[in-house]
Amino acid sequence: MMCVLDSCIDINAPPQCVWDVLIDFASWGEWNPFIPVIAGKLEAGERLQITVSPPGIKPMEFKPRVFVVRPGREIIWGGSFLLFVYRGDHAMALDLLPGGGTRFRQCERFRGPMVLFMGRMFRPTEQGYHEMNRALKERVEGRARNRQGITCT
Repeated sequence: MMCVLDSCIDINAPPQCVWDVLIDFASWGEWNPFIPVIAGKLEAGERLQITVSPPGIKPMEFKPRVFVVRPGREIIWGGSFLLFVYRGDHAMALDLLPGGGTRFRQCERFRGPMVLFMGRMFRPTEQGYHEMNRALKERVEGRARNRQGITCT
């Protein structure tokens, strides 16, 4: 059994500006309603500590392992339960748009027999991705406006 949630949003700022906000874990609580808590080293092989707050569901804590970090382009983390019972991989990707903007995409693949029992969680989780996307767009575009055309670093 598998379920895929995929959401994206276009942000009027270069990928580096979006990346700068994404890797500033200390500030996620200021802008991110879906994952308000994230801590750890953003390096392949490391574990993060995150709190996920889907709308209408009790917040959940996870310790996913970082699989891929491609600076300015992509982050993939995930975890599993007994390897074959459940596995979830969360990817966040940044793509340069014509004109210099960024398409931010979140995609999560849930796999394994446990997915059959998780159905009621998928809609709020997907809603949480959309809320995070909108909040990220607002945060990045607000920072870009405040910098008045200065390249993000």
